[in-house]
Amino acid sequence: MKKYSKLLAVTLCASIALASTGCGGTDKLKNAITNNKTASSDKAKDSSDGNVKCLDYVTLGDYSTINIKKSEIDKSTKEQITKNIKSTGDYTKVKKGKIKKGDIVNIYYVGKVNGKTFEGGSLTKKTNKAGYDLEIGSNTFIDGFEDGLIGRKIGSKCKIKVTFPEQYSQNQDLAGKKAVFSVTINFKEVYPELSDKFVKKNMKDFDKDYENTAAGYTKYVRDNLLAEKAWSTFYDTCKVNDYPESKMKTMKTQLKTSITYYLQNNGYTLENYLKSQNSSMSDFNKQLETTAKTDVGKQLVYGAVAEKENITVSDKQYKEEVKTYLTNYNCKNEKELSSTFKDYYGVDAKTIIIEDILYKNVKNFLIKNVKEWLKCWEFGIKC
Repeated sequence: MKKYSKLLAVTLCASIALASTGCGGTDKLKNAITNNKTASSDKAKDSSDGNVKCLDYVTLGDYSTINIKKSEIDKSTKEQITKNIKSTGDYTKVKKGKIKKGDIVNIYYVGKVNGKTFEGGSLTKKTNKAGYDLEIGSNTFIDGFEDGLIGRKIGSKCKIKVTFPEQYSQNQDLAGKKAVFSVTINFKEVYPELSDKFVKKNMKDFDKDYENTAAGYTKYVRDNLLAEKAWSTFYDTCKVNDYPESKMKTMKTQLKTSITYYLQNNGYTLENYLKSQNSSMSDFNKQLETTAKTDVGKQLVYGAVAEKENITVSDKQYKEEVKTYLTNYNCKNEKELSSTFKDYYGVDAKTIIIEDILYKNVKNFLIKNVKEWLKCWEFGIKC
């Protein structure tokens, strides 16, 4: 009963756990990949081991001054902190009041079509004692379900009438049909405001370069968002002229391996997953090409900035980052980590870690050129 789209592109992104080398679409990097031409004869040749001169493949935009609205970053910071607080699961159960948009409510539900239950349409105390946590307005469930809960009393039971989409890939037998859901609203989750106590309890030692306080955590979140905004603002001014074969090959391997591994862990082969989505291997390969270009384009741009500004990855940075990866992937040493990465991503750990650090170093360089504007007229636009 959840809302599903064609999941191919989404799964390509979701199957990769690394922010910097994951699906470029996650960052909404628009208008950067514009051409797919054959490399000209006077261009530096692409070596088989991936040692590419990035400046030969891109036209960089101007990064001497990067204009960003202060209010935009402040708003994003507040929203991200709220999201992070909710992700901790440290909430109070409230069993009174009425549901409004933005609330997270815990529910049981039983869906019926023509008076009969259907597969995937029910979650009860018997099948899942914990219930389902649903954020109202998240559009997680099919249209009409979440809106139907707004204004309902917490602790009550209600019936919600909905109509399945005409195109419902998860179960074509339900497409376009009317359904009635009997919903039990168990409680609302209420999260506290960010405080020093909350940070020390739920976000302990989030980053050694920031104080382990509410103020320190706020600055940490804001700095990261500002770096991402600086990157994406600059990235949109760049143009990728071509895609080196070695990088494309590596990225396709990484994407295909990760999605195959992800699907296997969820009981699918690539073939039967595509069949369940009414898709084909040809569709998959086209999406793989598109996603690989987006990610390689990203690598080429930050790689070009690194070349131009002589930004490198130090041995100290690498060793420190390896420690983090060893912890995150529960590996004893770098050899085990590399073996794990071969299974997950089809490439060795060092390749991904170095790209990760280089990306961060370039973002840290760009953030120094940010100009935060207080008023919209300072951009030369009407308020």
